[in-house]
Amino acid sequence: MKILSFSTDGGIRLGALLSGERVLDLTNVYPTALAFLEAGELGLGAVLSAVERAERGEALAGPVRPLSAVRLKPPVPQARKLLALAGNYQEHIREGGRPTHAKEETYPYFFMKPPSTCLIGSGEAVRFPEIAQKLDYEGELAIVIGRRGRNIAPEAAYRYVAGYTILNDITERGLLAKEGARAERERDRFFDWLVGKWFDTAAPCGPWLVTRDEIEDPHRLRLRTRVNDEIRQDSSTAEMIFTVPEIIAWISRVVTLEPGDLIATGTPSGVGNPRGQHLRPGDLVEVEIENIGLLRSRVEVE
Repeated sequence: MKILSFSTDGGIRLGALLSGERVLDLTNVYPTALAFLEAGELGLGAVLSAVERAERGEALAGPVRPLSAVRLKPPVPQARKLLALAGNYQEHIREGGRPTHAKEETYPYFFMKPPSTCLIGSGEAVRFPEIAQKLDYEGELAIVIGRRGRNIAPEAAYRYVAGYTILNDITERGLLAKEGARAERERDRFFDWLVGKWFDTAAPCGPWLVTRDEIEDPHRLRLRTRVNDEIRQDSSTAEMIFTVPEIIAWISRVVTLEPGDLIATGTPSGVGNPRGQHLRPGDLVEVEIENIGLLRSRVEVE
């Protein structure tokens, strides 16, 4: 199934994508995506039943609208945590001029972005921040967590996955704070990189959540990013250094994972910064992942 959050009149509603690009309103079944995820297998069964009835033309759980008539929001607008990996594709590490290491010699680097101010839906605008100089895109596969867990074993990790979506980890690579008379400090480079991930609207996500049963292998998905119809990234999730189970196992050693948490799994090569191809107001960024969908974002002036 494809589960989505949308608005038509200002309020955010839960829905499912039906055949013929129609949206079934599920708000009477579960009021939010987070409530659906917290219900676990019970929630999955209730929504699946509602979708099957709607496809047969039987009693509907709620109104059905054309997809074109709704405004998409992030699949889980109420996400508790938004976690993301850095350097999970060797070619991306190389294009940034950094040395690579064998998988056994390192571990997943992860960081957090504030979900309530970073997450936006497909079709919503990325606001070009006033402080930005080198705004960049990073198309990524994102894991949606469906169960609470800590110290999760890799072999059990998929049981904690509700599904998958797409995330564009918008990044500012040239903070204005680097200019002028600022004294150099030991951790400035790391701090500037991290703060460059935190801007408002810096995490377009969507267009929907595809439930785990529809993705046989999350490591065999083609990933492409286009800017103004020009292909910039064209790779496969097969190139990830750390797999979905390994990512979940490692992160859950540090923080408890909860229903609705999102984990962006890193980006392949082809980002703009090494080539001087930074985003500008008016640019259209599209991230497409096989078997999931297309995430669109227009860059606008803040």
